[in-house]
Amino acid sequence: MKPCPTDLQQTINPEAGPKRAGVETHRNLNCHQYDNCLDEAVRRGWQSFTCVKCPHYASAAAPALGLEAYATQRRAI
Repeated sequence: MKPCPTDLQQTINPEAGPKRAGVETHRNLNCHQYDNCLDEAVRRGWQSFTCVKCPHYASAAAPALGLEAYATQRRAI
């Protein structure tokens, strides 16, 4: 199944409040296709993207990481 990110007109605020959803709401950071979605967003010139409409979004194939743990894990690569 091909990843299908969706253009998001506004950037995602990592410190989201009640009016704006944060990264963990818009994206499945643990998805195996996440890097491909990042590449696709860059190719299309999007400011940001959301995974909400993608069939991979609800995937629980990888253990759930919070935003801080994800950033730390990505630095190790």
